[in-house]
Amino acid sequence: MKIVAVMSPKGGIGKTTTADSIAYILGEENEKRVLVLDGDPQGDTSKTFGCYEPEGRGMSELLERHVCVGGDHHTSELIKTTGYPHIDVIPAKGYLMKTDMELLMRQEDNQVTRLRDALTEVSEMYDYCICDCGRLFDMVVINILIASDIIIAPVKVGGYENEAIHNLEEQIEDLRSFNPKLRIKGIMTMRQKNKTSLEFEEWLRGASGSDMFITPVRRSIVVEKATIGMTVLPRFSHNGVVSQDYRSIVRELMEEMEGRACQGHIKLAGWSKSLHLTE
Repeated sequence: MKIVAVMSPKGGIGKTTTADSIAYILGEENEKRVLVLDGDPQGDTSKTFGCYEPEGRGMSELLERHVCVGGDHHTSELIKTTGYPHIDVIPAKGYLMKTDMELLMRQEDNQVTRLRDALTEVSEMYDYCICDCGRLFDMVVINILIASDIIIAPVKVGGYENEAIHNLEEQIEDLRSFNPKLRIKGIMTMRQKNKTSLEFEEWLRGASGSDMFITPVRRSIVVEKATIGMTVLPRFSHNGVVSQDYRSIVRELMEEMEGRACQGHIKLAGWSKSLHLTE
């Protein structure tokens, strides 16, 4: 199972839309087995996939009371099915903020590795695990990042937003003692065809020093409409430009995560494209 965290300390840049869209396209359009972890106390991803329960079990129990830390919960017991055959979710709720405090107070060897240990239980059940992180660099997010293979960091035009991705890179440096392979790859979101946006995109890909996905995500009012309807974007607007952008990003992600010495079929915008990938 390949674990992908979607994380940014800045709000309003499409973090949850990115996580949910990638999960949907991997699962429902490419028939990958996908587990979604909601690591944000707001529970927006849980709501989008129809799994939000204010009194239900989920990420808090996974981190606080899993059998690997002497608790009474197995990972498989906390997984919720969705209306999408290829996508399951471990949901979150507001209590996740208290979970952060509980983990912070525990001085234990597995304080920051317990999620990685818990996910081992279901590693053969899924192809991908997509994690929607909260904005704060707290104990919940640290557990997610240490378990991950890659961090996808959305970034939009703006000096503060760009500074945020560099700050994130500095913050995860200390985590590499637990996860040496941990790395960040940025996605430019809300990109417009104006001079400022295009110049910023060029700078991101050249002088910024950040590793970036080739495909930018264009700005569209359809994204806001999808969030109002609490519907995953590629289902809400199957042929919309932003859905097409996310399909291209998923193609890049699959090529990178699954290796280039393979042959596969990647579905784009409702049609199937056969790829022969060579070294």
